[in-house]
Amino acid sequence: MADMEKLAEERKKRYLAAMNLEKPDRVPIRLNFSGEFITKVSGYSFQETYYDWEKNVDATRKMLDRLDLEMVVGAANLWWATLHDAVGAKYLRFAGRDLDEETMFQYVEEPYMLPEDYDDFIANPTEWIATTYLPRIHTDLAEPGSYRASAALIKGAFGLAQQFAAGGEATASYLRDYGVIPSIVGISKAPFDTLADTLRGLSGIMLDLYQRPEKVKEALEVLVPHNIFYGMATAQGDTDFPLFMPLHRGAYPFMKMEQWEQFYWPTLKQVIEGLWSYGKRTMFYAENIWTPYLEKIAELPEKSIIFHVDQTDMDKAFEVLGGRFCLSGNVPNSLLAFGTAEEVKDYVKRLLDKYARDGGFILDAGAVILDDAKEENIRALIEAGIEYGVY
Repeated sequence: MADMEKLAEERKKRYLAAMNLEKPDRVPIRLNFSGEFITKVSGYSFQETYYDWEKNVDATRKMLDRLDLEMVVGAANLWWATLHDAVGAKYLRFAGRDLDEETMFQYVEEPYMLPEDYDDFIANPTEWIATTYLPRIHTDLAEPGSYRASAALIKGAFGLAQQFAAGGEATASYLRDYGVIPSIVGISKAPFDTLADTLRGLSGIMLDLYQRPEKVKEALEVLVPHNIFYGMATAQGDTDFPLFMPLHRGAYPFMKMEQWEQFYWPTLKQVIEGLWSYGKRTMFYAENIWTPYLEKIAELPEKSIIFHVDQTDMDKAFEVLGGRFCLSGNVPNSLLAFGTAEEVKDYVKRLLDKYARDGGFILDAGAVILDDAKEENIRALIEAGIEYGVY
């Protein structure tokens, strides 16, 4: 137990040093696995880890038995399908219910928020969500106030509390038994993504940018304090580890530069600055391409983010953001899926030699590691990071 606590402290010290643009003993290795990759390594079916929370947690433990990892996000899957079934969720399809037992979950994107909902949403988003949105996306909540809806609310609330408690216990067990620290604590989103992902959908929000741009701006401003609060609430007061912010519709070329500057960036910047005012750093998880936006991102307060590089031009990111923010990522997911272990090691060596020499760097894949990644390539990435990442 004492040895694991010491190991965890060493890993935390390494992680914090990199985030603060310092040189730790070596480059920290943070791998953001999907539940599906973890499930594959563990030997469970997707259906088992989606529906059985104990197997979901155990899947991560089985992965930690096989791979020498410094940190993990938490239990294998974010999704506990049982909880979503309890309220009749329409927006998710799961293995074993709607899909084959070895098929990754699917999100059913629709404009669940209608154009005529903007005024009510802007006036009181919480009331609109409770009275309109939740009944619209859950069959068991379709008749608010009914016995069925009341029972579903109780089941859903109790289930979510169970999931949060079990997730916390799982994270504590990984630290206690493996010396593994959390890579993130807390989550939030860009206001535009909140509106575009699960409310208006991609087709809806793109029409809105032309047909009702002022309504979009009003709705985004309403979401700023909510997203700051949600980030700090899910972090439960922690300010050591970064908050995870998956960034979706802001990647190039979802929208024109002038649209990005007008609709996406201002409220995202407010959320990140609001979180930083509480001392909470954001993991700016920039999947896909963000090269055109690097100069704007450099406006953020120094050290307030970790800029995660997927397909963004790494040279440009290093030039514009290096020395101001910690950088992470850039090992191509395609290489992890289709390359050889030797090719992975060679890539990691070149990456570290060029971009990690002055500190402020975290080794990771470019994007979330899916089940198509080869386990031997993940092992090669870790081994190369340990061998070539020493300062």
